[in-house]
Amino acid sequence: MFTVYHSNQLDVLKSLVVELIRLNPLDNPFEQEQILVQSPGMSQWLKIELAKELGIAANLTFPLPATFIWDLFTQVLDDVPKRSAFNKEAMTWKIVTLLPELLKQDEFAPLQRYLENDDKQLKCYQLAAKIADIFDQYLVFRPEWIQKWEAGEEVIELEGEHPWQPILWQALYDQTLALGHSPYHRANMFEHFIETLENYLQTGTLPKGMPKRLFVVGITSLPPRYLDALAALGQHIDVHLMFTNPCRYYWGEIRDRKYLARLEARNRLQVKWLDDHSEQIGDTEQLKGSLDANFEDELHTSEVGNSLLASWGKLGRDNLCLLSEMEAQEIDAFVDVNNDNLLHSIQSDILNLEERSRDDVLDNSEHKQPISADDRSILLHSCHSPMREVEVLHDQLLDMFANDPELKPRDIIVMVADINVYSAAIQAVFGNAAFDRYIPFAISDQSAEQENPVLLAFMNLMALPENRCGLSELLSLLEVPAVMSRFKFNAEQFEIVKRWAEETGIRWGLDNSTSAHFDLPEHNQNSWLFGIQRMLLGYAMEQDAGLFEGMASYEQVQGMNAEIAGNLAHFIDQLLTYQITLGQAQTINAWRTIINQLMDDFLLVELEGELVVKSIRDQLQKLEENLEDAGFEAPISAAIINNYLKNNLSGGKASQRFLAGQVNFCTLMPMRSIPFDVVCLLGMTDGSYPRTMPVEGFDLMQKRMKPGDRSRRDDDRYLFLEALQSANKAFYLSYIGRSIRDNTEKAPSVLVSELLEYCQQSYCLDGDSELNPEESAKRLVKKLTIEHPLVPYSQQSFVGDNTSYASEWLPTAKLEGQAAPEFQTEPLVFAPESKELELTELQRFWRLPVAYFFNRGLKVFFETVESRVEDDEPFSIDGRTGYGMKSELLEELLAYDDPNQVSQLSREFYQQQKAQGKLPIGSFGEIAADKEVNTVKELVAHIQPLTTSPLKDQEVRLRFTFHHGEMELQGWLKQRYQAGMLRYRGGKIRSHEILATWIDHLCLCAMKQQQFTHLFGTDAIYHFEPIETEKAYQHLEVILSLYISGNCAPLPYLPKAALAGLEAHIDKKGVWNDDEETHEKALKKMADEYNGTRYAGENSNDYVMRMWPEWNDELGQTIFDNAKNVLHDALLHSEKEKL
Repeated sequence: MFTVYHSNQLDVLKSLVVELIRLNPLDNPFEQEQILVQSPGMSQWLKIELAKELGIAANLTFPLPATFIWDLFTQVLDDVPKRSAFNKEAMTWKIVTLLPELLKQDEFAPLQRYLENDDKQLKCYQLAAKIADIFDQYLVFRPEWIQKWEAGEEVIELEGEHPWQPILWQALYDQTLALGHSPYHRANMFEHFIETLENYLQTGTLPKGMPKRLFVVGITSLPPRYLDALAALGQHIDVHLMFTNPCRYYWGEIRDRKYLARLEARNRLQVKWLDDHSEQIGDTEQLKGSLDANFEDELHTSEVGNSLLASWGKLGRDNLCLLSEMEAQEIDAFVDVNNDNLLHSIQSDILNLEERSRDDVLDNSEHKQPISADDRSILLHSCHSPMREVEVLHDQLLDMFANDPELKPRDIIVMVADINVYSAAIQAVFGNAAFDRYIPFAISDQSAEQENPVLLAFMNLMALPENRCGLSELLSLLEVPAVMSRFKFNAEQFEIVKRWAEETGIRWGLDNSTSAHFDLPEHNQNSWLFGIQRMLLGYAMEQDAGLFEGMASYEQVQGMNAEIAGNLAHFIDQLLTYQITLGQAQTINAWRTIINQLMDDFLLVELEGELVVKSIRDQLQKLEENLEDAGFEAPISAAIINNYLKNNLSGGKASQRFLAGQVNFCTLMPMRSIPFDVVCLLGMTDGSYPRTMPVEGFDLMQKRMKPGDRSRRDDDRYLFLEALQSANKAFYLSYIGRSIRDNTEKAPSVLVSELLEYCQQSYCLDGDSELNPEESAKRLVKKLTIEHPLVPYSQQSFVGDNTSYASEWLPTAKLEGQAAPEFQTEPLVFAPESKELELTELQRFWRLPVAYFFNRGLKVFFETVESRVEDDEPFSIDGRTGYGMKSELLEELLAYDDPNQVSQLSREFYQQQKAQGKLPIGSFGEIAADKEVNTVKELVAHIQPLTTSPLKDQEVRLRFTFHHGEMELQGWLKQRYQAGMLRYRGGKIRSHEILATWIDHLCLCAMKQQQFTHLFGTDAIYHFEPIETEKAYQHLEVILSLYISGNCAPLPYLPKAALAGLEAHIDKKGVWNDDEETHEKALKKMADEYNGTRYAGENSNDYVMRMWPEWNDELGQTIFDNAKNVLHDALLHSEKEKL
């Protein structure tokens, strides 16, 4: 007998299954109990629950519908293979074989245009897979089309649309027969199967291997032909279909009067579950109210319905219509839901097909059901990002545990549209919570690539022929533990490899073939081979030895480090080998050998990694079987193999840790309507859910939908309804309601909006019944919707009813909005380790005094160690690289007087920079290098005339007395000539270099060497005139006293702002102006240097920002006063010559 059980609670249906098993056990203890399910999660839940009820759950099997039906075919019908010759994989490869010849026909012109320039046949394979998937849908949902196509008949309803499809199907069918395969498929077997079962019925026998009974549990929707097969099976055995029905009355789309009259006349048995058994209590009517109330007139209006059920329930409604058309015994086991909170009231409305909203205009809300102001059964949380959603969820769950001691982590499920988007945030928040706030959790349904880096590494290796092999890509590949182990690297050595790769100029490409593959000029510069050759050459020869065959050595590879270079060279050599191998088409047997060897050469795996390797080998074995079934023997391109493995390996494992006794995080998927006390849905943002799945333009079903057809959006809507129905205590919703960038408002999912609208129209808060409907609705929405701040340390997170449990943020939250305390209340004591102060140390201080104070005084360093890895070759010479190159060339050129030698050095310099990978490729590199060389040559032309008649280096020993004691300034002044002391740099002159040169000049004059000092840069020359010894000494004394102050507390002196302020006071004639208007302009220019205009300002420096986060006139005046003490006379005693 075929029996359909209706209940709004899956728990009750499960209990009915237990009762049926207990009251009527199978005769053979070794016979398996067959329970048809739609998902592994449902089978796992049933095993746990049956074990609780029966004491043990053994010898149970949980087949999926398609598998079970095909197994039935093999048992009932003759000559049916164990595996259909018309499965999707086999059809895919047959279509790949057939398409090249069929494309010559006119009907296939659209496909022929799409497949143009498909050299590697990847598009052909992908198109074949899409067509096979659609044909597979036709076999199940449109078998009549398939049968007519095979008979050579036209399907009238298709009106000749996509005429290539019947031709392709006929060719596919003919090829299958030509291969000697069975002609059976799901479209031509159902009728034969049903007729054969009827014949058995007449003889009173059963086919061998038929189960005694069958349970169907947790399946929301089945194709019509599957239901027909189960109904036919129900004539021989007991088939118990447990249908989770959210409504006790008929709520299908069919509103025809005759159809409704038949339903009205057909009552269902009603049973009630009483703790440990069921009891029949009478009959129930399928229609709510009279037939006329249910009848839908030509205006499509009826008196009966529920708006939420109408909007979200199409999938279940179609299935209900199909079931209602079948001859079956129907039993109701609905459970009344108390209206004790908002969640239960909505569930009750749906169960009883009630609609509380009113279309007429009312001046009060008395038609609405009041709910308590303390009701927390449905809450909507608006956040700024997935991370904040998870942080808020963690706090809310802790609050739930605190308020409900009976609630356990296993009673909570958290579902999202895509678990891969949220998995990192879940791990960060739940995985790093303090011990007293730790909530056990498990994440299911993650993609295999996210679960295991070994698989990601393998997929990257398989994509090698199409990969740019950028620096970051291959470093990420090498960083995978299994790859590091194979090539004998540890974590410390990997960091060395990373530094070497950057310093040798590696950017992308294995060798010159990589650039040629992407239709770019063939070159080896900045490739991995280029860098490896530099490393190995560095082990063989000194860098000073010059170039070897146009290649510059890299001197860091010395001693024991040579082994690291050797292992890296082996890694790149293997990649070069497989880049060629994987780029060639191979037979499947050759591919299995190559891929197995690839895994052996690159991966040294343990535990989980071994499982990944096994799954890869299993997929290759499966592919070989599919090709054999399809009779496909041609070579397969690497692109197709890679696409096949990616599609079959990247999917998430089936509910790996679902129902593991912890808070379950998983993806929203069909048939996961398992009851939980708390059901949480994250990511319910407009556009994210319901999920959109683009449909194929040649899918003939899309314009001709029928009851029972599947739609992703309908599935998602019904999933939302199932989630609401499966929540016992609380239904938690969360979405991104504000932009994290600009705080603009974002809309929730349309399903959330519909739920809120339903609540507004049907419910109000206690005491709001006298308010007009709009006002009571606003107050309810304000109560149900909670907007959370952007950051967890906001004061808003620690006030009101939704206080955060993240106590680590509380100290910060308490200080929000308050001025930060003074960085330093008392100055440090100046206690130098030695009385001697090196001249270079003094100059280092004046580069940026505040940074010096943090570094030397407090031993605090703000600089970030990590740098961004560059994956592109240089297209121009950046400022830092250009400065280094010009400084290097400047030193070399100044060592020679002969113009011919200068030209030769310039050419050698270009070759050297090119060999180090610092220049753009080709002519662009020559142009860029010429520009730098010409700049340096021009600078040399100004400097070289002054370098005749060199003088001895001048030793500096100057004693000063301060309150803490004596100090001696020591150092050496070099680059002295008869024309004066020279200082130069390969770039524009900056403020701290002017001051450093001024300090050198003062020392020179204080040592009674009254000479000029010349500072050369690419933009200007400063000529410092000699000053008296005593004045020089006095200037140095002021500079040193400020140095002492800057060692005790941060000294407000910012070099750029200081120079801008002083220069603003000096007119074009070099005269100092000190009037008020000039000073205001000077402070404005100083503020511009601090804040930045076209370029980053001095406030971008971490040390400056820590001390002086905002500019003000007081800070500006202090900087100006200090600048006047140290830099004022330098500008007035020098002549600036612009270049």
